[in-house]
Amino acid sequence: MQLMSMPAVAGISLGVAIATVFSRKHRGKPGGERTLAALGSFLATLLALLALNFGIFCLQQS
Repeated sequence: MQLMSMPAVAGISLGVAIATVFSRKHRGKPGGERTLAALGSFLATLLALLALNFGIFCLQQS
């Protein structure tokens, strides 16, 4: 397995944030609440992908 590049990780996280904003669940909510949902999903995805990258890195080192 190879590590994901940082632009790939950021791009995937941004895509998830955009998909969250345009989902039906958040469509009728005010702008501030949609912004917080997008930011939260961006950060959660970013954290998960960085943890996955770290796990792959540790596996490669051993």
